[in-house]
Amino acid sequence: MEYDGRFHFVQLLRLAMTTDTRNTNDTVTRTPLHRRQIDVQGYLRSDGLWEVEAVMQDTKNYDFNLRDRGLLPIGEYLHDMTLTLVVDDRLVIQDVRASMRATPYRDCSGAEPRYEQLIGMKIRGGWMNEVKEKLGKQHSCTHLTELLPVLATGAFQTIQGYRLQNDREYASSGRNRRHMQNTCYGYREGGRAWNSLWAEEQGAKEQGAEE
Repeated sequence: MEYDGRFHFVQLLRLAMTTDTRNTNDTVTRTPLHRRQIDVQGYLRSDGLWEVEAVMQDTKNYDFNLRDRGLLPIGEYLHDMTLTLVVDDRLVIQDVRASMRATPYRDCSGAEPRYEQLIGMKIRGGWMNEVKEKLGKQHSCTHLTELLPVLATGAFQTIQGYRLQNDREYASSGRNRRHMQNTCYGYREGGRAWNSLWAEEQGAKEQGAEE
């Protein structure tokens, strides 16, 4: 008998509809209704550029009726879409690909080409304000746009992690220090990361100043 992956997935969802008491006390129960899954993958390309790809999938834990698609049984995707960014070392977007395989309305995929407007933009602090202004609400997809901050983090993690692992000098460099110092609790002054990566350099500066 041929394995039916979708049938298996539907059965798991039906099991999930039973009472859920995780993270609750004994007197409160929960019934699962909606599930959103976001998977982000980062890649180093053969042309030296970096690629980050986010897949977002929404399902309901009950049969759901849509005006434009009819009845969606449990396990059928309400949303199934992918957004891919290609960036260079400076986090400047070189290419964008959007794919909307499942949407509530059949014409939602008309928003895909709009994301090409992002080509040439640089991922940096506050860039989402520029993104929203450039895309425009009426010409873009709410859910694809929601993936952009996730992709920005994914791009940074992809590039930063690879550099730290493969270029030891970069980890203690002034460039990395400027990017990372005091950006979060882990990289606060006096923390383990600070003392491990930059304590010697800081000590040398203080000694030089005294002399």
